[in-house]
Amino acid sequence: MKLNNRFIFGLLSILLAAVIAFVALPTIAKQTNGKAEIVRITKPVLKGEQLSSDNTETVEVGSYNLPPNIAHSLDDVKGLYATADLSQGDYILTSKISAVPVSSDVALNNIPSGKVAISLTVKTLASGLSDKLQPGDIIRVYHFLDAAQEVPELRFVRVLSVTDAKGVNVDNAKEPVEDEEKQQSATITVLASPEQARMITSLENDGVAHVALISRGNETLAEELLAEQETILQEIYFPEPSEEETEDTAGEGETENPESDDTEESGDGPASDEEKESTNKTGNSSKNNSENNPDNKT
Repeated sequence: MKLNNRFIFGLLSILLAAVIAFVALPTIAKQTNGKAEIVRITKPVLKGEQLSSDNTETVEVGSYNLPPNIAHSLDDVKGLYATADLSQGDYILTSKISAVPVSSDVALNNIPSGKVAISLTVKTLASGLSDKLQPGDIIRVYHFLDAAQEVPELRFVRVLSVTDAKGVNVDNAKEPVEDEEKQQSATITVLASPEQARMITSLENDGVAHVALISRGNETLAEELLAEQETILQEIYFPEPSEEETEDTAGEGETENPESDDTEESGDGPASDEEKESTNKTGNSSKNNSENNPDNKT
């Protein structure tokens, strides 16, 4: 009995060794020794720079454990833009390239249809909320010329970016590090409708615009405020006619041709051709009777 068990264990060991030798090891070797072509950076590429055959090449490397989103052909990356700084020898991942030119203002790449981005000047420190504004803030714009006035068209406006005098984005969300001079806000770029853009252009050349912070970090409230602003713009520029105006318009249509109505009611309208012909025949018949019977005189 013991001999039989040893025989069985030995047989199983031989079978297991055969599986490892002829199946597992070749599979592992194939995976580790397999080759694949990938795209590699040949010289440093800065964020926003376009990729081409001048700064990339294809090389053959081991395919084992390569990322699934790695670029395998120059056609996959040619003409695209780097979304991060790439060093010589880096592999190119699809997450680090973009078909859209990279901008320091990502929001400007996704302006909704029917909207525009427009900037207004920060003429004083106070008028720009003392350099506290951040992208995404909902602000209200006031106008001061001879007196302070609220602008109905600009009650709720979303901030896209804040820039300094050189057009560089100002990040007011973080404090400057030691020995770093804080950037001063010079312009505020907002998302606006064409009507709001015309109003902002007018304010730029007439008096001073002051901004007040209404909402920050509350996207639900922001959407409600922007929807309310759309309603205000609709009432100002595209008002719906009132019931009285609708009735007046209908009344004008009914009394547009009173002479025609009077003519139809009285029956005194112009005679038709058949009526004229009948009248002429009657007149001629009476004339002939008078000539034939001279005694019939009235």
